Amino acid sequence: MLWQEFLRAHRTIIDKMADQMMRDHHLPLEWFDVLIHLADVPDGRLRQRALRDRLLLSESGVSRLLLRMEQAGLITRSTAGEDKRGMEITLTDQGRTAVIEATESHVDMVSNLFTQRLTRTDLNALIRVLPKLTAESDDTPSPLNGL
Repeated sequence: MLWQEFLRAHRTIIDKMADQMMRDHHLPLEWFDVLIHLADVPDGRLRQRALRDRLLLSESGVSRLLLRMEQAGLITRSTAGEDKRGMEITLTDQGRTAVIEATESHVDMVSNLFTQRLTRTDLNALIRVLPKLTAESDDTPSPLNGL
């Protein structure tokens, strides 16, 4: 079934990337994901809710993950701004160093496991198809019904 092949491909790629990140940088892939999201914003700072939405994790899952990362010195957590209702997550110098050191090998791994294995036609098809899979609307027709 196509769906099962998609899930198998996803799991295979993620497992290999996680193994490489831990082996080469002693960094869980989930931590790298947090660090790269923080490094992508100009001041290296995001509200915990915004970060959670980018990571697609539950609130409790993100809280536990961030606590471990703070204990490792990669981020800081503080009460957000004047409203005091949220938490603000900030990339530390140590976290910035870790993400810089890990990014090149991560990009190489993504290339080796993903883009280099696909033809230009395959990549163009994914560019067309992936936004359909992440669209909010349920109005998209399904001619294959679960293939």
